[in-house]
Amino acid sequence: MVEIFEMELAKARLRVNQAESELTRVERMLDKRYGVGIDITLCDTVRDAQRRIAEAREQLMKVQAGA
Repeated sequence: MVEIFEMELAKARLRVNQAESELTRVERMLDKRYGVGIDITLCDTVRDAQRRIAEAREQLMKVQAGA
């Protein structure tokens, strides 16, 4: 049982880390300002990454609460 919990916790942490890394990467691209059309697309990507971070953190909290 403990192994399953630890695996779920590790997976949840990994999702948070991956989402945060993606957000950092996209924000760096946005900082370069390639043009208005691309900036709009990157802004959408940033919002999507922020949403994924929130969802991943929520899942992590659920797993931790189940301890």
